[in-house]
Amino acid sequence: MFYVLSGAGASGKSTLLPLLRKSRPDVRWHDFDELWTGGGKVERQQLTERWVGRALEHGGPFGLLCQCPLGEILCAPSAERLTGIRHLLLDLGDVERVIRLRIRDGEATQDMLNWAAWLRVHQALPDWHGQDPATLSWPGQTLDLSGLSPEGSAEAVLACL
Repeated sequence: MFYVLSGAGASGKSTLLPLLRKSRPDVRWHDFDELWTGGGKVERQQLTERWVGRALEHGGPFGLLCQCPLGEILCAPSAERLTGIRHLLLDLGDVERVIRLRIRDGEATQDMLNWAAWLRVHQALPDWHGQDPATLSWPGQTLDLSGLSPEGSAEAVLACL
């Protein structure tokens, strides 16, 4: 199984990673940013394919925490070779996201809020950007982590996997 925990900035991905590694040591967990250089959409799509390849090489349960939309995961050339994909969008309210971003790096932008909104709609509507919902398996779910502690967030995520 290829587990993808996605979310816009400040959704808790980096905070969750060590908790997931401890709770689910059977899954090989990685942070997308291990390879990311900030090159934009094209680099994100190329790296998505590399991560899918690493999951296939591993051959066992593999988890990736990233900002990748479900459609990009499904469109990765090697994705059809995966035995299963489970995509969970980690989300939270805009005010909490802004507060977290301000605490983390002092900067919260409208672009980040727009990206979070785009991810939210893309996760809910398979046809958001041209996908035909009648021919598409959409293995995604959105999980609102607003107000939860890191441990509470980890529990909520694990319950969905």
